[in-house]
Amino acid sequence: MTRTVSAWLQHKISDYKFAVRDITVDFYLAEARLNRPECSLGQLRRFNDTCLDMAEICDINGDDRSYLHALGKLHHRLIQEMGNDDRDRLFRLQAYQFARQSLTHLCQKLAQSGDWDQATRLQRDFVRHAGWIF
Repeated sequence: MTRTVSAWLQHKISDYKFAVRDITVDFYLAEARLNRPECSLGQLRRFNDTCLDMAEICDINGDDRSYLHALGKLHHRLIQEMGNDDRDRLFRLQAYQFARQSLTHLCQKLAQSGDWDQATRLQRDFVRHAGWIF
């Protein structure tokens, strides 16, 4: 039995909603682990991976707004962790590396949409927060 285009599209939308719901739960669990003072590098990596997975699901499904939102949340949190004096230097350096990656993805998507001003603001903000590394 063949489906109509409308039924196929509705099925794809439902699949996308369920995938986003599931990854959102994973995101909040990873974020809760990151909120603990004894958070490990592995937990930082899992948080980063979860956010990137969420962004990828959004990107594959053409949801640019949610893609930028997921990457923005990731990038903002990584910037926070870079400056968190309660974390050890290796943790903060790893947050820096991940933040560079998230900044690259954000700026690529913003450049594609022609939002050069926002990309420039993000780059300036990153350099301001990452100055201690240089």
